[in-house]
Amino acid sequence: MQGGLRYRLAFLLAAGGLGLCGYAGLQWRALPHFSEEDLKASTELNLQIDLARQGLHDQLGAEQMEVLRRQELNEIESEIGAERDKAMCWLAAGLALLAFASGQMVLIRLTAQTSVH
Repeated sequence: MQGGLRYRLAFLLAAGGLGLCGYAGLQWRALPHFSEEDLKASTELNLQIDLARQGLHDQLGAEQMEVLRRQELNEIESEIGAERDKAMCWLAAGLALLAFASGQMVLIRLTAQTSVH
């Protein structure tokens, strides 16, 4: 009975790992793909909204505007990166479960061979 339980555990680990890998694939596929023009437009829009909210539009010089523009672009890129990182974490978890399942199967085979001899 112990061998059957081990096989079930290995199967459940493998099924969970495949499920997580599939979920990560769906998350990765759903990620939007932005062009440089999209990023520039989003940066400008966010910058204008922030400046209007703070009432600083006419008070800033060209250097300060460029610094704020770079900060907005960095924020947008970090949000995009965070979504990609989340999908990669799901993939890593799925692959780890598959590795544990493979290790469990190898362990079952090795213990079965040693108990026969």
